[in-house]
Amino acid sequence: MTEAPGETAGGGRGGNLLALAAEKGFRLGSGLAINVLLMRVLGVDGFGVYGTIMTLVGVATFGSTLGMERLINRELSRAPEETGRLVGTGLLATALLSLVTGAAVVAWAVALDGRGSFVLASALAALALGLRGLVMIPEAAFHAMRRMRLSVQGHLAGRVVLVVATAGFLLAGFGLVAVFTAQVLDALVTLVLVAWAFRRHVGLGSLRASWQGVRALVRRSWPFGLNLLYGSVYLQVDVLLLAVLRDDTEVGIYRGAVMLIALFPIIATTLTTGVFPRMSRHLGRPEAASDELSFVLRVLLAVSLPAAVGGMLLAEELMVFLGGAPFAVSALPFVVMAPLLPLRFVNNATAMTLSALDRQEDRTRGVFYAAVFNLLANLAVIPTWGALGAAATTLATELLLAAWFRWRITGLVRGLGLAESLLRTGLPTGLMAALILAVPAPHVLLSVLLGVVAYGGAGLATGAWHPRDLRRLRRV
Repeated sequence: MTEAPGETAGGGRGGNLLALAAEKGFRLGSGLAINVLLMRVLGVDGFGVYGTIMTLVGVATFGSTLGMERLINRELSRAPEETGRLVGTGLLATALLSLVTGAAVVAWAVALDGRGSFVLASALAALALGLRGLVMIPEAAFHAMRRMRLSVQGHLAGRVVLVVATAGFLLAGFGLVAVFTAQVLDALVTLVLVAWAFRRHVGLGSLRASWQGVRALVRRSWPFGLNLLYGSVYLQVDVLLLAVLRDDTEVGIYRGAVMLIALFPIIATTLTTGVFPRMSRHLGRPEAASDELSFVLRVLLAVSLPAAVGGMLLAEELMVFLGGAPFAVSALPFVVMAPLLPLRFVNNATAMTLSALDRQEDRTRGVFYAAVFNLLANLAVIPTWGALGAAATTLATELLLAAWFRWRITGLVRGLGLAESLLRTGLPTGLMAALILAVPAPHVLLSVLLGVVAYGGAGLATGAWHPRDLRRLRRV
């Protein structure tokens, strides 16, 4: 007998964050392993080509779902009885959108590069994107039901397939086409297992869709989709411009620098995704929304600020350790972009608040302004400054976006205590930095360990973190 969606919506303690942490943590680790492997096997130029394809598909990501999984999540958090209709409609809409998006990616690859291997790799990446888009729809229902653990098995299995297949293909001497074949296998395994979990715990018989429903869902999803589009532009257009205005080497230098910074926001996404259904229920309750957001911001700053400062101090050692000596040139762009970590973590939380409290249009408008600024700034600086210029424009864009989001959440929340959180986090971060500089270590990982221990002890003393935070997180 399957479970009715409404029966699980409020049941159990927590249900989202631990499952999300397990899945996202494994995704972070596997993503790091794959990037390190690609950096060392492909070198700077080959890693640059890989980065161009990933960015090409990343910019097109909005087209596969238009962000409707976030809309479905929000709606089912308030009306779980609509699960069958919204999931069925979402699956049909995503399948159609993914076909159009895939065709656009292939055409774009032909125009941008034209090499047969480049076009085929881009087509495989677009196929993987479409399959992942289908996964997001039933997963949105699991999320609204506070049953994210139902999709964890599929994601873990898919990532294992991805890592093993990527390593096997590369070590056997195959090229980038095989790397993107591994991505398709990952997405396919994940989709099959998530669909099986949906069948067991919700039931396929509840699914229903109509063309009218698809049109309505697509129309309502446009603000979410535009947010993804503008976000993709301001986050990734620099790589495409480096490929067009400079060369694969400059792309590889930049991708090496941005690799860690692009992976670590998974931590912020994990927490804000877990909190999203609860924040959606705080519509019209600014005190409750403020308490929720203040806690999220404090946790995110406690993680991101020391990571940014430690990364700046150990930049060259980290780049060489991960990618080898050729990637030492990525250290300076990495130092410039390191402050992105706390900024991006904070922006993730405030943007989530806007979406959850029915202010998606404000979020989308801010990301549009960021995309326009980033595009114009990159066109101005990349021809002369290359990867270093792209790093600087990315940081400037994130600062502008932070100011916009902070302004637009005014009225939705009342007081955040952000200055106090920065002080509580900044003091132990300063102590950590002093120790790293004063105590040279024979290996960069020992320096990282020293920093973690120093920050952990000092952070407990200043209130940057507390054991009771872990108990509260378990209830998310």
